[in-house]
Amino acid sequence: MTETLQDFAARLVAGHDGGPLVESFPVDLVPTDRSGIYAIQDAIIAHTGPVGGWKVMAGGQGEPMCSPIPANRYYVDGESISSTQHRFVLAEIEVAVKLGSDLPAGAEAAEVEAAIASIHPAMEMVGSPFVDRDKIDSMAKNGDLQSNGAVVVGSALDNAIKADLATLKVSLRLDGVEAKSTDTGADWAAIVEAVRWLASHAASRGLPLQAGQVIITGARALAPQATAHLIEGDMGAWGKVTARMTY
Repeated sequence: MTETLQDFAARLVAGHDGGPLVESFPVDLVPTDRSGIYAIQDAIIAHTGPVGGWKVMAGGQGEPMCSPIPANRYYVDGESISSTQHRFVLAEIEVAVKLGSDLPAGAEAAEVEAAIASIHPAMEMVGSPFVDRDKIDSMAKNGDLQSNGAVVVGSALDNAIKADLATLKVSLRLDGVEAKSTDTGADWAAIVEAVRWLASHAASRGLPLQAGQVIITGARALAPQATAHLIEGDMGAWGKVTARMTY
């Protein structure tokens, strides 16, 4: 019997939450274009409850890739999370924005800026519900909410950081040891433009951007987390975000 998209989406959700690992992606469900990717994402969201935010790549070429993120995958700074249960494999340091008001389709850049209440350091934990993630087609992994496992959100940063975002020095530390650092990333204008595009895209999928949602804007520094218990994303004098892993 052919597995439905909805049934397979439920298995992906379970695999991210300590349930049985998924051996393979059904051949007839592997997406071949973005509409197929987003259909899988929508089916997953139908199983997880409300959307808590989105991930979108700011500053790239062409139309951004994006994904909604379930509200139950957001954690506060310093919170303890079971890496074993949620099958985390990578940690990524990102700049996030939190919406203070709803943002409708067709919003202009000035409206986007007005809707953004605060800027935050964030850590995305990449998760894998698969037995062997390396054997899974990249389009399929994009359908799996772009491999999102969790997002840890740090305290709000001073808005003056906007001027430094393009050359912001960030470092990722695992149990106190630096694993990766960089000093390049999307500038404020690129982040605003990505959120502006996202407002129309999200609305077209029946998932409009809403007040309180947190949007992460692309990995700046990332590394396999291995068995690190303390993962820190440091943005120098601006602030940092911390996640504590249990195994």
